[in-house]
Amino acid sequence: AMEQDLLRLERVSHRFERIGRPPRTEVVDCTALVDRLVSYFAARVPTLARRVTIIAEHPQGALVTHGDGVLLEWVLEVLIKNAIDALGGRDGAIVVSASQLPEGGVRIRVADDGPGVPRALRKRIFDAGFSSKERGWGIGLSLARRIVEENHGGNLLLADEGRGAAFDVILHG
Repeated sequence: AMEQDLLRLERVSHRFERIGRPPRTEVVDCTALVDRLVSYFAARVPTLARRVTIIAEHPQGALVTHGDGVLLEWVLEVLIKNAIDALGGRDGAIVVSASQLPEGGVRIRVADDGPGVPRALRKRIFDAGFSSKERGWGIGLSLARRIVEENHGGNLLLADEGRGAAFDVILHG
């Protein structure tokens, strides 16, 4: 686990170099990305007083898109960390799924069964500087949306799923 953490820290230190540069277009296996992140977070979520379960759901085999795998990983990390925070110390589940879209492209969803996003905040959650967390900086979701839209030509959306919150990363190619 410590070796994984060191590799992750090295990747994190190189992420900022990629923002604002021409986007990379490499083949990204979304199922492998989802599995890697779920495995990483499942070993690290709080389990002392409450239990948070993180589950990966996707079809068998590779589900590929084109983009910058390092930046897409960053986007999903932001969404998973926000889901963990949203559970706020209570028992809960986070599902990270990848699926092929009927019109082509891939959807990666991060959904939790926490309290959800209040209607009054839904229009502001992607604004830079806005945070509903006491110690939040308000850069995670705005940066994630920028990476998805500007670097990948996709969309980052808050899905209307009823209970909890679900964020969809839509990648068109």
